[in-house]
Amino acid sequence: MDPKLLRPNILANLIGSGWIALLTLVATPIQIHLLGVEAYGLVGLITVLQIVFGTLDLGLSASVTQTIASDRSPERMQSAKLTNSVSSIYAFMALLIGALIWLTAGWIATKWLKPHVLDRETILGAVRAIGLYVAFRWPIAFYTGVLNGIQRMDVLNLLKSGAATVRTVAGIVLIIISPNIMLFLAWFAVSALAELIAFATVTHRLVPELKPGIQISLSALKSIWRFSLTMAAIAVLSMLITQMDRIFVSKMLSLQAFGYYSLAYTAGVAISLLQVSINNAALPAYARAAAHSLSDLRARYANISQLTSFAAALPCFLLVFFGADILHLWVSEDAAKSAGLPLMLLSVGFFFNAAVSNSYLVAVATRKVAIPAAVNAGGAILYMPALFVLIGMFGTVGAASGWVLLNCYYLLTLLPAVHRKVLHEPILPALWHVVASPMLAAVIAAGSMKAASMATSLPMATWIAFVLAVPAYLGLAHALARPPLRSALWTVLAPAREAAQ
Repeated sequence: MDPKLLRPNILANLIGSGWIALLTLVATPIQIHLLGVEAYGLVGLITVLQIVFGTLDLGLSASVTQTIASDRSPERMQSAKLTNSVSSIYAFMALLIGALIWLTAGWIATKWLKPHVLDRETILGAVRAIGLYVAFRWPIAFYTGVLNGIQRMDVLNLLKSGAATVRTVAGIVLIIISPNIMLFLAWFAVSALAELIAFATVTHRLVPELKPGIQISLSALKSIWRFSLTMAAIAVLSMLITQMDRIFVSKMLSLQAFGYYSLAYTAGVAISLLQVSINNAALPAYARAAAHSLSDLRARYANISQLTSFAAALPCFLLVFFGADILHLWVSEDAAKSAGLPLMLLSVGFFFNAAVSNSYLVAVATRKVAIPAAVNAGGAILYMPALFVLIGMFGTVGAASGWVLLNCYYLLTLLPAVHRKVLHEPILPALWHVVASPMLAAVIAAGSMKAASMATSLPMATWIAFVLAVPAYLGLAHALARPPLRSALWTVLAPAREAAQ
């Protein structure tokens, strides 16, 4: 790992993501109690629509990050035309997305969602407000790609954290004054516009070659069209696969069931944000390593992939063993009953997803994106009919089970393919270091503490066990981690140890 850039970038991402996760965890029960589960289901619809329309990205944000990160020309002149061209495309697509959601709001409100409490007019207005929010936030993916490419994760996370803080705190104040879902989502749209202005202003200052106005360079776009179209295919398939559970739940089950399923997803937000924090810093690092040598790429992958898995394993399996208890304390007993088992299953799937995420990033960094494209195509063919049957038979538990099976499929296909075709390394050591050892440490630590808490009648036994699971896991993780990763982590912690002494 590059001590000059990678570690500070991961740290900046972790701080920013941790703050956003904390805001989400604090805000969620307040939103549910004041607005109701159905209204919270509409908030969950935001994420679904963002990812559905994320397919229109056409792989351009990943192309921008990869191109800028590998650009060694003075003042990044080689990537300037591409950056400006993609900026113009994003502006057009934001207008298109806003118009599409606005025009289809009536169909979504009357034909798709199944409310029992909220009236259709309220849902119609809410969906239109969501459309504005999604449209305003759409170009932020471009600016995020640029900031990732120049490896300014400190600035990126400051912007993200600031926007999330203002949106969340002001939103809570609004619904305390007037618990109205329309007012709440209208504020979301306004805050998204302010966030877009902030991102655009800061990015243009940091990247002077990024010019305002419409600028399209066909030659620049031509240089990445194969890569971008393959990334677009991956994005479409990924959306169909990773969001299909929530799309099916919102269509096949009640809006209330969708609200509880969204709650289970939100409870796992710390896991996904932790994974993204490392992944966002890893992609430009992989791109630079791949441009240098295969051995450098292998070394970075070995450390970062195991770091990702060990970082994700603890929160994942704490939610597996203590998830229902957390939901009971965090939201309500009804939430624990309705979302507890889905949360347990989703958490297992989140861990497998984290374990395989770096193999995908290596394929992107080396432009071997045909590998994940083929894997996603096969996954879509198998997953969608299986998910339909599972939800029909078991409801939200079936949807969460499908998520586990999907990520098992990725472990058995994408991970071996990248090791064989890109890294040219055997898969069995990776399965131990990246999957089995982090999972073993987490299951032993969290599972044994949960079992101990169930065997005693002491007050607060569950939460004492929860706290004790953390040092137990850290000890096991340290013992099972590869020596290079332990050495790298001790190097990072050295200043803190010296300060403590």
